[in-house]
Amino acid sequence: MREHDTVTVKVDVPGDGLRAGDVGAVVHCYVDRDVYEVEVLDEQGHSRGVVTLRGDQLLRLNLASLVA
Repeated sequence: MREHDTVTVKVDVPGDGLRAGDVGAVVHCYVDRDVYEVEVLDEQGHSRGVVTLRGDQLLRLNLASLVA
C-alpha cells in the first residue's frame, strides 16, 4: 500500500471503534513495516479520526473498477 490509497478495514477493531467495511485513506506508511496510519471516514466522507493499522487488517480498494 501507498500513501493516498483508499482502503477498507477487513476486520472489526473494537479498540479503535472500527468495524469491518469501514473505509479510509492511507495517510502514512511506516518504512520497513507493514503498518499504516489511516484516516477513517464516515458515510458522508467526514473524518472519524486517524488510526494505526497493520497491513493484514486492510484491503486496498480499486475505485476505478467501481466507477466503470
